Amino acid sequence: MLANLALHTAARHYCQTQSNYWYQHTTEIRQTIPRAQNNYQQMLLESYARSDILTIIRTEIERLDADQLDNIETTRDLILQIGRVAQKTLPHPNMGQPPPQTSQATFGINVDDAVSNERETFCTYIQDLSDSQLQAVQPLPYQRVLSPDESKTKWCQLRNRWQITGPYWHPLHPCSLSNITAFDTDAFEEFCRSCSLIDQLSAHGITRIWELRDYGIEYEQDISLFDPAYTGYEGYWTSDKLDWIVYASHENSTTLGGWLLEEVKAQWSDWEQHTW
Repeated sequence: MLANLALHTAARHYCQTQSNYWYQHTTEIRQTIPRAQNNYQQMLLESYARSDILTIIRTEIERLDADQLDNIETTRDLILQIGRVAQKTLPHPNMGQPPPQTSQATFGINVDDAVSNERETFCTYIQDLSDSQLQAVQPLPYQRVLSPDESKTKWCQLRNRWQITGPYWHPLHPCSLSNITAFDTDAFEEFCRSCSLIDQLSAHGITRIWELRDYGIEYEQDISLFDPAYTGYEGYWTSDKLDWIVYASHENSTTLGGWLLEEVKAQWSDWEQHTW
């Protein structure tokens, strides 16, 4: 792995691992510290804030295209700058309306020191990474956050190809296409345990996919990260040719279209019993 890519990967690893650590720490606080204790909310919100800032930093790092990184010193400077200044921004309203926003300030608790400490610890880690440590970094699948312009372009292509006119699609919104079918999500996920969609897509030479959401962060991802699930936002997945699609809705439906639908039907003997 090239040194600049190793540094970018190490930063992603660090943010993911440490964010998970602090998120789990909030669970420990809930389970082991009495709520009546004076500093209970302070500890809880500081732990959340540390996890949150690391997620924000990772998101900003993943806006950098790992395929287009400059030399290692330039890459290090970019990542350090992100660590110092990355801020939470409102997710991009790709098709839907923004959900209600909450803020730690609502609780009247200041978590600035915790956030500053987490930034400093991250930057020290990035600054001190040695050549030998970079050589030992384990690879991660490609994942890049789409820019607003890319998102707009991809949504335009997807809407035109698959008759998507709003945040919801078939079966929640009328569509005249014949090569689409909506399944009950629970049944579909059970089918996928024995028949990997990733394998089917890979067999067609697909190595990267697009994950688009009606609201929030969107990605170009390695095929190994394909996970078509509703996360609170409607989700759409496809690739460059737009000749297949998966849509996960808030109504426990999963819609497939194109050649992927035909392959699933060919391998799912009782699929007709599990339509939405």
